[in-house]
Formats: sequence, structure tokens, C-alpha cells
Amino acid sequence: MTQHSPANESVRMTVTKETDVETRTALAAFCRRNRYPYLYSEVLEPLLSRSGLVLALATTERPWPPKGIGSQTVEAVGIVLIGSENRAHLTPVLTDRRNATNIGLVGAVTKQLLEHLRAANVPSAGYLVRQGDRALERALEQAGFAEADFQSSTDFADYLEFSAAPQKVLDALSLGRLRLGDLLALGLDGGELDRLSSYHFALSAGLTAYLQDSIRHAAMLPGLIDLVATSPPGGVPPGTPGPPVE
Repeated sequence: MTQHSPANESVRMTVTKETDVETRTALAAFCRRNRYPYLYSEVLEPLLSRSGLVLALATTERPWPPKGIGSQTVEAVGIVLIGSENRAHLTPVLTDRRNATNIGLVGAVTKQLLEHLRAANVPSAGYLVRQGDRALERALEQAGFAEADFQSSTDFADYLEFSAAPQKVLDALSLGRLRLGDLLALGLDGGELDRLSSYHFALSAGLTAYLQDSIRHAAMLPGLIDLVATSPPGGVPPGTPGPPVE
């Protein structure tokens, strides 16, 4: 039994490409509650009307009434944009502040999302990491990722893609063999917990500046733009793939 185990028992896990009004409202409330409301209004809401965006949601529901606005509360969300060449562009799992150390919940969301990508025959999934940010690079390497051949730039830094086949990441983090119930109860051995914690906390820290609308200091960019499609031949995508510069 862990601090988060009782609450995790009531969490519902879903992976979806379609969002109804209740889910969209819950996502907007999640972003506002965690102090990055622009992420929904300026980035997610426009993308939700397009194909290619996949959400892995961990939600709780109010007892009554079971439907309608406010019926869902998003506890954590994993986001992936399926872009050109069927490549998956990842955003680290976002959690409600009360779930900041809920590694079991993060692991369950990560497992659901990667298994969905594997079933969809997605060949690779990747993150954009600031060039030379060795702590983030190492955390991803330990999770099965490796530096790929794609690069992006903002006005402030260059970013390299670290990618891997979904199954490779599932194996490296031991998520493939663990059941959702075991993850939500944090039934992991010491090594498994170390790897999953290092992976999540490093990525969460790397995305913090972006979520605070400070791309100048962003160690990681979210996978919310199909960079392959927007890149000119032989070059990197023009402009800044993110929120307005502070």
C-alpha cells in the first residue's frame, strides 16, 4: 500500500483519438488547475479537431450525476501526435499536482500509450531534447531511446530527437510485463521503480519551463507539432514550435 494506492483504485484508464465535450472540458480544467491554461486554449484545443492526436487519460468520475460538464476529473494525461511517416511525437506525461509523485499512475498512463502505439504499428516514438542536456539524454537512454537524425531549433537552442520503437521502451521500463493493477499499486521492485522514477522526473523537469510559457529556458519541447511535415527540405523547421516567447 502506498500513499496513492487508494485513490488509484478509482482511476479509469482510456486511450482515445476522439474527445467529447465532457473530456474537453475536463482537459481545460486540468490545464487551468495546474497553472498552464494556455496549453489547452492555444495548443490542445486546435489540435483536438484534427486527426493524429492520441490521448492516454487517467480520469476519475463524480458519483452523481455521472454525465455532463464537470463529470470527469483528469488526474494525468499522456499525449502523442502521430505525424508524417507514422512517427510518434511524444509529450511527457502531465499529472495533476496532487499526483506529482504518483509514479504508479504515470507508469500506467505510459504503458497504455506505448501499447497503443505498438498495436498501431507505429515504428518509432520520440522526444525533442535540448542539445547537450546530458541529464535528459541519459534518462532517455536508460529507457531505450537513442539519438535520431532529426533536429529542430528555436531562437534560443537546438533540439535533437531521441526516439525508439514503442516495444523497446516498454521492455526497458519493465512496463510490458507489468499489469496495470500492479503499476497503480506500485508493485515494482527497486530497480524498476528507479528506472521509472528517473524517466518521469527527468522529463517532467525538462518540460517545466515550456509549461510556464518560458520557451527561452525549455530543456524539452512537447511533441505537438509534426516537425517532419513542417521542415523544409534539407533544413530545420522555421520559427518556434511552441507558445509565444516570453
